[in-house]
Amino acid sequence: MVTTDGRSRVRLPDGRRLDVWQGGDPRGIPVLFFHGTPGGRLQAALGDGAALRTGVRLVAFSRPGYGGSTDAPTTLTSVADDAAEVMHEADVQTYAVLGVSGGGPFALATAAVHADRVSAVAVVAGIGPALELDAGAAERPAVRAALAGDVDRAIALQDAATTRNGPPGDLPSGHRPAGQGVGFVSPEVLEPWTATGRPGVPSYRGASRDALASSAGWDVEIARVRAPVTLWYGDHDRVVGLEHARWLHAHLPTSRLVVHEGAGHHATLMAHWADILTDLVDGSG
Repeated sequence: MVTTDGRSRVRLPDGRRLDVWQGGDPRGIPVLFFHGTPGGRLQAALGDGAALRTGVRLVAFSRPGYGGSTDAPTTLTSVADDAAEVMHEADVQTYAVLGVSGGGPFALATAAVHADRVSAVAVVAGIGPALELDAGAAERPAVRAALAGDVDRAIALQDAATTRNGPPGDLPSGHRPAGQGVGFVSPEVLEPWTATGRPGVPSYRGASRDALASSAGWDVEIARVRAPVTLWYGDHDRVVGLEHARWLHAHLPTSRLVVHEGAGHHATLMAHWADILTDLVDGSG
């Protein structure tokens, strides 16, 4: 079951707006979902039925530059702070987090920066830091500009790479979160809105922001995560390989690694929604 009711928009203290979706069991254990790259809040709707069955209140928001969410400079820490504001607006004090593919680093950052509020963490086929896992990452033009502190040029280069090559463009090999598979993208077809609120082709700006936030050096120490972390990966994933899982597992003291045999990138989530959500509920107890 996929439902796209429950859509709303929240205004942050600095005046920016974020698109939000809520589903599942409204009285259930709160779980904040971080969509992949590219993506948006409605990716969470793919888990609506599983959330209802497992007693989870599923919440998601579109990161800056996606859909109607205000475009703004993005770092892992800034998104973690946005996440805390979204849950504050939802009147939720303690919650679990679930990050998929390109959303994995943002889920971990939220658990690190707001460790007192996050009860459990799931990372599903999530990417690790490019500068640690790809020797050539620092030589890519957009990443070089970002590392030099020229954010505007970095975004311009990333936008150009993305529109030329297709999303997410300039991400290093092995850091290319998929967005064209049927499993992750279907709900997004139902919400083809530009940032102006008028129908149109979605901008790649959000994907460019994501790419630089995860490729040009993580601005958070994930070892600060105190909540239990489960890392879910597939051994047939050609988008995010097991080297990402192993790196994260080695740097997250509270983590355990689950590898599904024969699972590719999308199947790591789509075939296991209920297991992942149940694990988060158990970890939040």
